[in-house]
Amino acid sequence: MRANLNQVLLANTQAAIGSFNVLDLDMAQAVANRADHLGLPAIIGIASRHFDVIKAPLLTPSLLAIIDAAEQPIALHLDHAGPDQLDMIRQALELGFTSIMIDGSQLPFAENIAITKQVVELAHSYGAGVEGELGAVAGEEGVADTGSESAEEIPYTQADEAKEFVSHTGIDALAIAVGTAHGIYTQSPHISFETIRDVKSVTDVPLVMHGATGVTDDDIRASVNSGIRKINFFSGLLQCAMDQVRGHNECDNNDYLAFKARQTVAWQDLIEEQMLLYKG
Repeated sequence: MRANLNQVLLANTQAAIGSFNVLDLDMAQAVANRADHLGLPAIIGIASRHFDVIKAPLLTPSLLAIIDAAEQPIALHLDHAGPDQLDMIRQALELGFTSIMIDGSQLPFAENIAITKQVVELAHSYGAGVEGELGAVAGEEGVADTGSESAEEIPYTQADEAKEFVSHTGIDALAIAVGTAHGIYTQSPHISFETIRDVKSVTDVPLVMHGATGVTDDDIRASVNSGIRKINFFSGLLQCAMDQVRGHNECDNNDYLAFKARQTVAWQDLIEEQMLLYKG
């Protein structure tokens, strides 16, 4: 069932919604399958860094067909579009994306507000929702590898700035810096639950955690209980896929379809595990 960001987030306000970036139809089908199996809403995303690589304009009609065939509300999300990617945002909206993330977190505060507000006005005219970001998340979105930048080097989101940011932009969800990072952790992250609670207390939009791969189950549950309502998960899906590829090196046949079937089952198991975890 096609839905926008708000509709998905409002479909289960007591839990965090799983947002899974995908690279192909098999990954997307795995998300929709588990959403229907569990009776939970979900978000299928494409990272801006992958938009052209995976030929998103050609892929989108099939993604929307998968979403429309699902029983549960699912949004199609453009993840981490930058201030210099307004043309991509417009193209995604024209293609039928129902959710946009504009990431102006590297800009000065006032400029982040300005670009985010511009995207909100554009996306809302298409009936799509918008996620903004305040307080950058370490690492590179869409790269399932370790990086030199530590999450501890990124300051936590400040509640007073979050309140002003939400008020001036009209966003539908806010990604905040709470100690997580994109990619694979070299050491366990230290999540600031106090930051989540403080921002939640002064804002009225769902809060988003990026960089969930590698965060302990207990910390995920505590984050949800503190107020996180959308969790982005991607690196774990890539790890899962590459584990299957590496394992297939021991196979002595060329049954590609059987390999793909095993891969899909592995993705479904991982996605189900995450979606159940996000219930808090």
